[in-house]
Amino acid sequence: MDSEAWDERYREARSTEEGGGLWSTRPHGKLQEIVAPLNPGAALDLATGDGRNAVWLADRGWHVTAVDFSAEGLDIARARGTAEGVAIDWQLGDATYWEPSRSYELIMITYLHLGEASNISVIRRAAQWLAPGGTLLVIGHDKENLTRGSGGPQDPDILYSPGMLRNAAEGLRIITAEQIVRNTAADPEGPQDEGHDAVDTLLHAINSSAAVN
Repeated sequence: MDSEAWDERYREARSTEEGGGLWSTRPHGKLQEIVAPLNPGAALDLATGDGRNAVWLADRGWHVTAVDFSAEGLDIARARGTAEGVAIDWQLGDATYWEPSRSYELIMITYLHLGEASNISVIRRAAQWLAPGGTLLVIGHDKENLTRGSGGPQDPDILYSPGMLRNAAEGLRIITAEQIVRNTAADPEGPQDEGHDAVDTLLHAINSSAAVN
């Protein structure tokens, strides 16, 4: 789907509910678990959608840059940030070629589903923007979600696997790259979830290179 198609999806979501978005207003449970102990610094939420990760991070003291190619999605995200009283650098840009002007202590990519080669390219580019000791988190729907999970894209060519994420994280210290089962009642991706299990893939990796003085 291109940016115009996503704009239409977000417009439709807003028309059905005041300020409504496509996704949950709280981040993935595993993301919260991993990020909560970290000391706040500069964070990048790449392909932020309607901003759930960015707002959650900013509310916890992170200096957040959030990027998405849907202007309509960013409008929802911006409104949510304003309602929460947080300052976020919202940027309209395509994750496949957007470039930052700084490095980050935390970079998150959640539910960005492109072709496998494009996903690997985005993750490898993002890894280059990590500060020494910085954390990369990537979460998406696993290929096995098609057969033993619920929701998510139905095209296996754009779904994740632990092997694909390990390949993409080349050069980083991988803490984990694994399938995780998510109960969508307790940990929804969006309002459409109905309480069934979903199979996601999680990458948690660290830039273990030393700072250059």
